[in-house]
Amino acid sequence: MAFIDAVAALNGFKRRRIIRDYAIIGAVAATAYMEPIFTEDIDVIILVDTDEEYLKAYGIIAGQAEGQEGMHLILGGVPIQLFPSTIMPLYRDAVEQANKVRIDNARSKVATAEHLILLYLTANRPRDRLRVGYLIEDADESKLQSLLERFDDQQKTLAVRLQSLRGISVPRQGEMASPPETDEPGPET
Repeated sequence: MAFIDAVAALNGFKRRRIIRDYAIIGAVAATAYMEPIFTEDIDVIILVDTDEEYLKAYGIIAGQAEGQEGMHLILGGVPIQLFPSTIMPLYRDAVEQANKVRIDNARSKVATAEHLILLYLTANRPRDRLRVGYLIEDADESKLQSLLERFDDQQKTLAVRLQSLRGISVPRQGEMASPPETDEPGPET
């Protein structure tokens, strides 16, 4: 299994305009910012405007893949899971803001550390929470906060999860304590 071969195949699909752009997410992307983690597949968001565009691209890629295992297409001997950028706005932004990297001698794009943190917080599995702990060290706090403001839900689910991982309890909207009464005497002078 050679990730470089899978990245080369993805780049070929981009060159031939089968896909407009893509960004690697998941464990493979995380290794751009931290020590390598064991993974057997590559998760990829492909940039599309409609589900129809995604299905067309997926059909072409599937026709050229070496095989399929469940939801994964096999490219270069590596299981690849393709996600359309139409799933949620965060996916599209992850592709548009992705960092260019080199994987061996191939160029690719990987989601930023800040986007990966939000994606991991969304999935919220034990291994995802662990990866957030490693990625947070390399994250730009102002970019992370900006992404949280743009993509978190009204209940601030992702912010609460992040603060929980940091060991800080943050009340959700509507859970704020009432301000203390001001009728108490002040300090004596």
